Amino acid sequence: MGIRLKFVSVIGCLVALAMLVLGVASYKFSMNNAMDEAKHKGQLIANYIVSSRKYFHDVQRPLINEILEEDRFYPELMSEFVIVKETWDLLKDDLPGYEFKQATLNPLLPSNKANESETTIIKNFQENQDLTRLEGILKREGEKYFFLAKPIKVDSTQCLRCHGDPKKAPKDQVEIYGTESGYHWKMGDILSADVIYIPMKQALASVTWSAMVIFLTGIGILTLALLGIWFFLNSAIVSPILALSKRTEEISLGDNLETPIELTANKDEIGSLAQSIDRLRISMDKMLKRQSR
Repeated sequence: MGIRLKFVSVIGCLVALAMLVLGVASYKFSMNNAMDEAKHKGQLIANYIVSSRKYFHDVQRPLINEILEEDRFYPELMSEFVIVKETWDLLKDDLPGYEFKQATLNPLLPSNKANESETTIIKNFQENQDLTRLEGILKREGEKYFFLAKPIKVDSTQCLRCHGDPKKAPKDQVEIYGTESGYHWKMGDILSADVIYIPMKQALASVTWSAMVIFLTGIGILTLALLGIWFFLNSAIVSPILALSKRTEEISLGDNLETPIELTANKDEIGSLAQSIDRLRISMDKMLKRQSR
């Protein structure tokens, strides 16, 4: 293996390793940015939901209770679950792929029934009462989503009015939802969680593409750099050394001693070597001339 190939191979391996490290680092950096953005969006939605609930609890519900008879129940006016869900259904048109669910272990509304992963989230809140949120990545229908979950605790008698003993629940509610599910809640229970799903498909594709572009760009730059190094080595080092090697062989045979060696004007190591060989040429020429007399 020639010096050019050895040198270029070593440099190529080192730079390729650097490009690989750069690609991986870029991927992780972009992934962290994508996760931070997903968290930020999830938190904005969560804050909106909390604000909607607070407004319902503090302002809307007291007024409704004053106006309506005790056994009257209009979900669109009196159920915070329904109000938040219906509001979200209007909002999500501008957020394609985003999902929000009031996941509940024992819901009145069947569509709020917690699935397996949501059940695990709620049980985590039950086992760790100090937890105020959970977040992470999970798969739904084969696609990755970032999820942000916050617990919902039974913290008022108004909750138990609708979700306690079905015999004491508003008659209208019983007629709408029946008595099989959504009852027998207790004060302090955590049976539900607001779960927000942020789709990661587009973000992951963008992250992968960005890392690939950086890696391929690096490979392109590496290729150009190696070609430049190859031509530089060939013109500045290898070719002069080969020329000097040929002249040294001629001198050793006593041939072409009258012709000065080129490259002696170079100010680098190649020039120093050329000067040394040229002095050898002159010495050999003088010695052979003395012997011939």
